[in-house]
Amino acid sequence: MSGPINVRDLAPGTSIMLVDGAEAEIVDNPGDGIWLFARYLTSPRDPTMIGQEGMIFAQEVAALRDPTAT
Repeated sequence: MSGPINVRDLAPGTSIMLVDGAEAEIVDNPGDGIWLFARYLTSPRDPTMIGQEGMIFAQEVAALRDPTAT
């Protein structure tokens, strides 16, 4: 598990892992520390979400995805 993540610092293009196991890429960050706009890259619980954009609540962010991971 990673340490605390300051979602205000996350730039568009950053990949994040969510608590439900999904992976998303940040599309926009309003900088409010509460919401991120992201596109789902994977979604084990709901495959129909892959490719969809949506609002992600800050508490749903579990970790930053290592860009060198495959």
